[in-house]
Amino acid sequence: MTYKPSPKPNFFEPTHIKYKSMETYMWGDDQAGKVKDWIYVSNDSLHQIIFGMDSNGKFKHSDQYRTIFGADELLYVLSGLLIINNPETGETHKIQKGESVFFKKDTWHHAFNYSDEYLQVLEFFSPPPITGTSGAYAKQKKLLENSIYTRNDKINSNLPFKNQDTFKIIKERDYVWSLEGPNQETLIGTMVKSEFLDVRMITIRAGQKSHTFQFDKNTTYLSLNDNLKVGLVNNDSEYFLNKQDGLYFPASTSYFIENLNQFDAKIIICIGL
Repeated sequence: MTYKPSPKPNFFEPTHIKYKSMETYMWGDDQAGKVKDWIYVSNDSLHQIIFGMDSNGKFKHSDQYRTIFGADELLYVLSGLLIINNPETGETHKIQKGESVFFKKDTWHHAFNYSDEYLQVLEFFSPPPITGTSGAYAKQKKLLENSIYTRNDKINSNLPFKNQDTFKIIKERDYVWSLEGPNQETLIGTMVKSEFLDVRMITIRAGQKSHTFQFDKNTTYLSLNDNLKVGLVNNDSEYFLNKQDGLYFPASTSYFIENLNQFDAKIIICIGL
């Protein structure tokens, strides 16, 4: 099967992207495996998708679908159990729901759903594919003919064990936390901040409202809960988010987030290039 580029939805004004109304697309072929994609936004500054696999599903690579790209990636597990593998080295990790894995450009990767639950993974990819970092880039790389799924490393108690050579596993305890707003009302954890990626977790207390956000770059969001209200400061526009709904805001959009639940709620933000 010949490689088929994915659609690249783009927006030019504040946009509510409703998960339940989204179309899905299939990535891959019979050799690489097939993955379902929900593509929220893909322009020259941001790329946010969710990919999904059935229980025991997997993706590897083929000649047409090579999983080595010219971008940094952050994968956040929404459901299921993600096993990620570097088939060039054999490095393999288990990523639970609520955990992330970060890896830099030019990293071969395969993924497996080792659970009875449907696997969904939120993916941020930067520089975005529209800049030439995905399929066209991968085709320029030498095809990996043999995949490795085991390692022979031995743990020496007197030496550091180099277990995370190409993948960095990120748990909530690894976030860089800050309190923002005039009354420190918004808790924000930076998940990763690299040359190309800036991803953060925003926590809003039950029944509370955040301070006013404004970024000088385009931003995209994914809600992890139902019943979040996002209001624009400069007009009366309001967006009521359900779980896995997305938002796209152009640079300089001023807004607040209000949690209408009786428990703390979270939303993930990616700040564009």
